[in-house]
Amino acid sequence: MRKLKLSVVTVNYKSWELLESYLESFKQFPPKLSYEIIIVDNYPQDGMGESFSQKHPEVKLIPNKGNFGFSHGCNLGARHAEGEYLLFLNPDTELTKDNAIDAMFEFLNNSSEVGVVACRTVTPSGGTGREIAFLSPWLLIAWVRQVFKFINKENIKKDYPEDSDVWYPEWISGSVVLIQFQFFYQIGRWNEKRYWMYHEDPDLCLRVRKAGRKVALLRNVSIKHVEGGVSRNSVKTTIRSKTEVIISAHNYIQENTTGGSRISLHLLYLLKTLSPVLLLLILLPFFWAKKFKVKSLVLIESFKYYGSAIMRKTWKSPKLDVDT
Repeated sequence: MRKLKLSVVTVNYKSWELLESYLESFKQFPPKLSYEIIIVDNYPQDGMGESFSQKHPEVKLIPNKGNFGFSHGCNLGARHAEGEYLLFLNPDTELTKDNAIDAMFEFLNNSSEVGVVACRTVTPSGGTGREIAFLSPWLLIAWVRQVFKFINKENIKKDYPEDSDVWYPEWISGSVVLIQFQFFYQIGRWNEKRYWMYHEDPDLCLRVRKAGRKVALLRNVSIKHVEGGVSRNSVKTTIRSKTEVIISAHNYIQENTTGGSRISLHLLYLLKTLSPVLLLLILLPFFWAKKFKVKSLVLIESFKYYGSAIMRKTWKSPKLDVDT
């Protein structure tokens, strides 16, 4: 028997200001069940950890040896967890009066057919995060996804009724993920060997479904989510973030397809990524407009990645080449 009902695991990368709001929300709307908060610091080099720990002694702060990605940070936090259940929660989230954690825990604890559960996430502007998501790697291609949605429009409406409090999507976002500790280890944890950032959440949910359990989303309770956090707060981090989306998409394709489908999808996604080259040449005089600058630099980073992938003979992110 583990000591607590729940371990909340959060991976931090220069998100100290966001974490203050995150922790304040736990004080304002504390879960009723016994819990601990574990924060894995993926950038201890900034020296902020000591003062943070002094200010928040109730938090278990785990300094990582480096930024080895979201999956690695989550797995490190899980190794220090004492709860029967694990809640992976982004640092750019805040609890609300909905008491979503208690609702998710009660639902998962009483649903043997469900392996992982999330709740609705709401942005400061009132928008909601993605709630209908599909696992097929083919749907990484925008036009294929649009055709699929058009053809299956009626089935999608039937599977996701607007008046339902619970949906069963194929996967949920990694920003809010509740899973039982033993089951988490049974399905192999987060895939830190393949994903540095992005696409690790559909990968995890795919293994949940392969283990014979459902993925659930509670729509009658919510957590506030300031999407992007520090990953989009400057041109540099935006470029890195968008490039990692591309890299992780190729790794999701590599992991979940074989034979001709794998080759075709890699080529299609590569063409999708590099198709802006012509537009770049036409709009070169406007290069320093911010939006165009970001797209251009992402394209350059993509070229670097594809060259690196050829040289290293792997689709994995170069960031995973370091010894973890």
